[in-house]
Amino acid sequence: MKKSTPVRLSGAERFVNMLFALVIIAIGAIGLYTGDLLLPGKRTSGPSGVVLNGPSAWLMYGAMTCAMYALLAPVAGYYAATSTDALYLRLAKAAKICGWSLFGLASLAYVFGV
Repeated sequence: MKKSTPVRLSGAERFVNMLFALVIIAIGAIGLYTGDLLLPGKRTSGPSGVVLNGPSAWLMYGAMTCAMYALLAPVAGYYAATSTDALYLRLAKAAKICGWSLFGLASLAYVFGV
């Protein structure tokens, strides 16, 4: 059986992953609380960004939650006592696939006005 190596992240990578995860989930929670999930973009920054509400906001919040899991899985793998790369990389990959799927569904819901 192939032996996996432990997850290796520098202190800066762990800090950045945790910070981005916190910012992503905070933006999503504030957006759901206010009823308008604002997504700033390159050409739509500031208060004139894309505003999601209703089902598209909830789908986007699910995508944000998956992004948080994808960022925190390697960090959890680093701190786990018996960590192996394979498990946490699979969790991160599954979170990415689920997140991009929810992002696509949220985009379609926004475009079609669901």
